[in-house]
Amino acid sequence: MDIKTLKLIKEKFGYPAVFHALNYSFINKIHFFKELQGMTVTMETLDPKYLEGNEKYTYRFLTEDELKKYSQDEKNYISPEFLEHALEKGDYCYAVLDGDILASYGWYSSKPTEITNELILHFDESWIYMYKGYTSLDYRGQRLHAIGMARSLKAFTEKGFKGIISYVETNNYASLRSCDRMGYKNFGKVCVKKTRNGYVVNPEETCAQFDFTVKTA
Repeated sequence: MDIKTLKLIKEKFGYPAVFHALNYSFINKIHFFKELQGMTVTMETLDPKYLEGNEKYTYRFLTEDELKKYSQDEKNYISPEFLEHALEKGDYCYAVLDGDILASYGWYSSKPTEITNELILHFDESWIYMYKGYTSLDYRGQRLHAIGMARSLKAFTEKGFKGIISYVETNNYASLRSCDRMGYKNFGKVCVKKTRNGYVVNPEETCAQFDFTVKTA
């Protein structure tokens, strides 16, 4: 971890955050380690300002044909292989469109979803899991990711889901703060480490209410 990053963490989040970031980085030099902060957001906890947005954009789910078209452009970071797998699972892609330009998007699933090639996140399927969010470089700084997520939350709630469930690694303070501002509520952590005998997964007790854990593929 470079000095510039540590200085930014200290300025924005204080010395305890610096210590945690250094410790997190040090552990990962010894063996694979992740500490996932589980969180949910509902229409009741969401800050309603995130439902607002520039009306020049269109906010909606993409069709399979549209996704296949956008996957042909490498700038959209949707590989044909990923798309085939996501569509087979029945996952959704909610997008922010500037005309025909894919400005921002996020993927959503109600099924167990890979977080690495060897690890799969499991959760209560009455919640929708948000993953693989991306905003084009030309559209960053407009909160499109958060606005798209808020609008997708409304759409998924109307489909009968309780809300969005997600996680952020505990050393990612900027994302943790952004999620807190948006209205996400933390419910528990899952620690994952790799040993010679395989992965060891330790979810906190509070994760059980959401069936939130990690399993090997």
